Amino acid sequence: MNIPNNMRMDDAQWQQLIRQVAEHFNNLTIMRGFQYYKQKRVGPLTYSEQQGISAVVQGSEEYEVTLSMQSLSTSHCTCPVSSLCKHMTAVLMSYAEQLERPVHAIVNAHSSTALKQTTKPVGAMAAGPSSYADADEQQDMDVPVNQYSQIKERATELADLGISEWHELFHSSLRRLGTGTANTSYVQEATDELYAIKPRLSAAMDQLFELHVQLYLIRFCVPPARNSITHTPVYLSYPAQLAVDALLKGIDRIFNHQLDLSGLKGKKLEQHWNRLAETSAYLRTHMMSETANMMFFTPIYRQLWLNWIVPELQGAPDMLASEQAILNNIERGIIAASTPSPSGESVLGGAQSNGSSSERTSKAVTLPLPLVLAQSWMYFHLGQDDQAWQRLVHGSSAYGIPPEHLLHFLHVLTDSAEWNRLGDWLVQLGPLLANRRNTPLNDYMHLWDTAIQHLPDAENRMWDTLVSMLPHSRPAYEDAMHSRGQWRRWIDFQLSTGTEPLEFRVAVLQPIEKDAPELLLPFYHQAVERYIGHKNRDGYKAAVKLLKRLSKIYKKLKQEAHWEQFITTLAVRNSRLRALQEELRKGKLIS
Repeated sequence: MNIPNNMRMDDAQWQQLIRQVAEHFNNLTIMRGFQYYKQKRVGPLTYSEQQGISAVVQGSEEYEVTLSMQSLSTSHCTCPVSSLCKHMTAVLMSYAEQLERPVHAIVNAHSSTALKQTTKPVGAMAAGPSSYADADEQQDMDVPVNQYSQIKERATELADLGISEWHELFHSSLRRLGTGTANTSYVQEATDELYAIKPRLSAAMDQLFELHVQLYLIRFCVPPARNSITHTPVYLSYPAQLAVDALLKGIDRIFNHQLDLSGLKGKKLEQHWNRLAETSAYLRTHMMSETANMMFFTPIYRQLWLNWIVPELQGAPDMLASEQAILNNIERGIIAASTPSPSGESVLGGAQSNGSSSERTSKAVTLPLPLVLAQSWMYFHLGQDDQAWQRLVHGSSAYGIPPEHLLHFLHVLTDSAEWNRLGDWLVQLGPLLANRRNTPLNDYMHLWDTAIQHLPDAENRMWDTLVSMLPHSRPAYEDAMHSRGQWRRWIDFQLSTGTEPLEFRVAVLQPIEKDAPELLLPFYHQAVERYIGHKNRDGYKAAVKLLKRLSKIYKKLKQEAHWEQFITTLAVRNSRLRALQEELRKGKLIS
C-alpha cells in the first residue's frame, strides 16, 4: 500500500531511526528479525497517525506488532517477550523496504553507528578509490575530525558544484570511516555517511545525488579491468561482487523513476542539464577501459541516456549529436594513435578529417567495446539505424558482443511500440546472435512473435533471417516452423538436411500425422531406404519401426492398395537379405 506522507522520512529522520535501532535493539534481536523479514513472515503494514505502524508477524503463532515511530521504546508486541523483540525489527525492515530505503542499514545499525562515533586510523583504503583511482588521488587526504563541519558546510553548495567536486567531497567525507573493504557492510556504512552530509536539494538533484552515491561506491569496489603490471584480467572478489550487485540493483531502481524536472527553470534547469552532461562524461571516462567480462559503467551510461536524458530532449537532437561527436573524436584519436606515420612511427596526434580515410583505417583497429556500444546507442537515439548497425557489426566481428547488449535494442523498440523499426532491427541483429546458445535465441524469437502480432507481413522476413543464420539458428528455426504449423516447410528442411525421423520424439511428429500425414510419406520412405542400406540388424529394426508408421499413414489416407504394392515390392527387391526378411515377419508386415 502507499505510505501516507506523514509516515515518510527525509534523510535526517532516517538516520535518527537507525540510531534508535542501535540504541534499543541488540544485534542478536536484529539478526533474528532479519531472518523473519527474509522469510516473509511480516504481513501487510497498516499506517495510523495515532498508533504508528501495525502488522501481524507469523512466529510460533501470530503476533500483533505496533511500532511507535515517535519513540521506538514505547512500541508493543503481543509475543511473550517483555522487551523489544525480533518481531518489531522484522516490521521495521518491511517499513524500510516500502520506503525504498536500504534494509541493511537497519541490520548494520550497531556497526554503522559505532563507526560514525569513532575516528579510525586513516591510511590508504584497502579496496577503495585510493587503490583504484588515478595517481593524483592516491595521496593521503586525511581530514581531521574537527574539519567535518567544513565538509558539511561545503556540501550545502552541492547544487552549484560540478560532479568531480561532488566525488571529491564524497572522498573527504568517507575518510571518517577509515580503512574500508569492498563488501556490503562497508558500502552500507559509506552510504549512510554520504547521506548524512546531503543538503536539501530539488527533486531532480536528489535523484542525481542518489545516483552518484552509487556510482562512487561502485568505483570503490571495482578494480581496473587489467592488472597494471601483468596485464592479466582482474576479477571481483565474492564480497565485492555482492556489494556491486546490490549497488547495480539500486541504480536500476533509481532509473525506474522518471527524471523529475518539475519546478525547474532558468538557471536551475540549466544547472541540472550541466550536471547530467557531466554525469555522462564521468561514465564515458570510466567505461572506456572496461571489458566484456567486467562491464559496469557501460550499461549505466546506456540507462542514463535512455531513461533520463533522451525522454527530456523533446525532439531536440543537439545533445545527442554533441555526444556522438565526442565519441567519434575518441574513435579518431584511437585510430590516429594506431596508424603508422610515413616514417614508421605511430601517429599520436589527431586523426585525419577525411571520413573515408578514417573508415578504411578503423577496419584494422580494434575499438573498445564500450565505445562501439555507446556510438551505436547514440546513432539509435538519433534514428540513424544504418550507422548503428555498422558499429555493431564492427564490434561483433572484433569481440562477439554479449547478447544482452544486442537484445536490449530490441526490447527498447518493443517497449516503445516501434513495430516497423523493430522488424528492421530483428533482421539486422539476428546474424550477430547466430553463434549464441539457445537462451538469447529464445528471447529473440519471442520478440519476433511480438513483432508479427503487429506486423503479420513481417513473418516472411523472419523465415529469411532464420535461414541466413543457419546452422546456428536450427533449433529456433525448427521450433518456429513447428509452432506455426508450417509442416511442409518443416518436412522440406528435414529432407534437405538428411535428418532421421526416429531422432524425433513421437510428440513432435504426432501433430503432422494428424494434420498433414501425406507430407510424412517421403520423409519416412527415404529413411527406410537408408536404414536398409546399412545392412545390419539395427538398421533393419529401425526400418521396420518406420514401416509400421507408414502402414498407419496409408491406412489413414485410405490408400491401402498403394501400401500393399509398396511393401510387396520392397520384400521382393530385398529377398536375399535374410535378417531383413526376419524382421519384416516379426513386425507382421509380410507373411
